[in-house]
Amino acid sequence: MLNKITYAILGIGIFFVFSPRDVHDSTKNAVVSATTARSQSFSNLVPSPEIRANLTQPALTAKASVAFDLDSGTILYAKSLDELLPIASLTKLLTALVVVENADSDDEVTIANAAEFTEGEIISVDNLLKAMLIASSNEAAMVLANFVAGSQENFSVLMNKKAEQMGLAATHFSTPVGWDIGDNYSNAWDLIKITQEFLKNSKLRQIVATKEITITSSDGKLIHQLRNTNNLLHDNPNVVGIKTGFTAQAKGNLIVLINHSDSQILTIVLGSDNREDDTQKLLDWAFQAYKW
Repeated sequence: MLNKITYAILGIGIFFVFSPRDVHDSTKNAVVSATTARSQSFSNLVPSPEIRANLTQPALTAKASVAFDLDSGTILYAKSLDELLPIASLTKLLTALVVVENADSDDEVTIANAAEFTEGEIISVDNLLKAMLIASSNEAAMVLANFVAGSQENFSVLMNKKAEQMGLAATHFSTPVGWDIGDNYSNAWDLIKITQEFLKNSKLRQIVATKEITITSSDGKLIHQLRNTNNLLHDNPNVVGIKTGFTAQAKGNLIVLINHSDSQILTIVLGSDNREDDTQKLLDWAFQAYKW
């Protein structure tokens, strides 16, 4: 009888140790849990990868980071998942979402007060999106914002409405570009949600997977060569997106999507001294720590 009671207590203890936690439990310290995120974007029918090695956690300079299995909705690794941080040009992912909801890709825009383009140049919304997402053009983001909403301030209102609709409780925008002005911030968890929504749009998904492309003005006379700012996209054929960001305050930011073992792995690093190196370390660690 005593043995039965002992086994019962032991069983209850094991249940609490291995019972999955809500993703928001991971706030400051790095967490390795293979926890499946509670997201409406996934049916949870895809099995989670299995932990196959108890590795030392990767040594990253980033203030916050996460590795996420898009197919199963599994968090593979998380550090400071809920910490509010400036996100620099990662902001442009939400900018793009607002633009495609409020403008047609073949709409034509006239450039004024040009720096990266030519004053008076007429160019399509589609080509401006490419400039913004591939070459991370600040001017393209501002031109699109002004075209859609009349001003960057009005456009920021649309961005915050979109964020609210998406349930981004830890995100706020004050600029379509991502400058260190006003309250422009998010966290790694909300950025997962933004990326999920962004990748649903096949045209946007194709744009951020583009290494290099030439775009032109509507009359074909002005040519712009675009090269993706995501160095890992150029170096690794399995990387298929998605966006870089950097400001003095935000430091290095990078979201990467990579195909691995018939799965899609998403990594996010925020506030990094070396965003590419941190991302590669995180990917290498995840591929060794888990099996699909």
